[in-house]
Amino acid sequence: MSVKQRKLSRVLSTACLALLANSASAVVVVGGDNGWEVSFDGSVNGFLVHESQDTKPLNTAGGNISSNQDSTRVRTGLLPSVFGFNVKSPLVDGLRGSARIGFYPQIQNADQAKNTFGSQIDLREAFFKVEGNFGEALVGRALSLYQGKNLLTDMTLFGVGVQGGVNGGGTTLGRIGYGYVYNNFNPSVRYTTPSFKGLQLSAGLYDPSVISGSGVSAKRTKTPRLESELSYATKLGNDKVQLWLSAMSQKADFDQSATAGAPNGSVKASGWAYGAQYVMSSGLELLASGYTGKGLGSTLMLDNDSLDSMGKERDNKGFLLQAAYTYQKTKVGLSYGQSRANETNADFDLRMANGTRQIAKQSSTTLGVYHDVNKWLKLVAEYTRATNEWHGPGSKQEADVISVGGFFMW
Repeated sequence: MSVKQRKLSRVLSTACLALLANSASAVVVVGGDNGWEVSFDGSVNGFLVHESQDTKPLNTAGGNISSNQDSTRVRTGLLPSVFGFNVKSPLVDGLRGSARIGFYPQIQNADQAKNTFGSQIDLREAFFKVEGNFGEALVGRALSLYQGKNLLTDMTLFGVGVQGGVNGGGTTLGRIGYGYVYNNFNPSVRYTTPSFKGLQLSAGLYDPSVISGSGVSAKRTKTPRLESELSYATKLGNDKVQLWLSAMSQKADFDQSATAGAPNGSVKASGWAYGAQYVMSSGLELLASGYTGKGLGSTLMLDNDSLDSMGKERDNKGFLLQAAYTYQKTKVGLSYGQSRANETNADFDLRMANGTRQIAKQSSTTLGVYHDVNKWLKLVAEYTRATNEWHGPGSKQEADVISVGGFFMW
């Protein structure tokens, strides 16, 4: 199992459960005379996934498709399974408190019959909130703001999408790296304003991350990362509309005392993300979202390939287009997304010197069917064509992913 797969296995949540809540309610709710409430919720999912792919081109770096390894696996989809524990206080002096701890396991064995690492339990959520007329304050570990809604509006959230490494122990990629970059679950102190006719602003200070690249990493993080999101939700008759704009900025310094030959100075990762979703009462849903920035990385934010070999930030951008139609209990959707990374001067020099080519574009098309049998059972079938392209001629790889499975939710 690759380092990237292990990291991805530790990373999706807070609002994921908000989506699950649309289909199921907590199985246990305990309320007392003093107004305190304790509840439990969760889901378990499993998919049969078949993938066939081309051989990865030689002298290439990056990309999320296994090389020439046709396979059929039984595994967790993009969402891991989850068990959530919630506590809510009574309203006291105009304030209400709540807390959540969420555990997120996967089911697969990472290609080894006796291997239990693939089914480890990840602690992705541990936070508390205080709400009142002033808005909401959140402290703890939860899904980050930047590109959060880009992920949560993706229909492959309840499917498989791009599988990633076929023998990985983590979740699948869905469209991570193929339309948005994964923003992870991170510790933060975050404030959200009250909704003003559908308009709402969230902003937070986040525990900073190392900014990594091709053999170099900026590891000294003196100041927190800044993330924010401005969102708007309204109704047009019986139709629903939501718009959002999010931003992120973080600096990190190179540490020459710890790493021989490390570059001088610092780097800065920053970006914007945006989106619009229109849900019609007729059942038709339309979505367009995207992002742009520098030092973001191609798949996992701030990780692996955010910087070139000289420590310079790569430029990143991507988008997702999606259309779906829901008839009674069945949704049929078609979506296309892509993520791009530029070639820096150092990348070009390396390609000219020894032929090493960095990832340039990752794209995927998904056709999915999502059927709610009832409030606690969802069945899913998807087909995805994924394509990786590297800088330079003749550098392309494709994969076909077919998956069927389902969710039990409570």
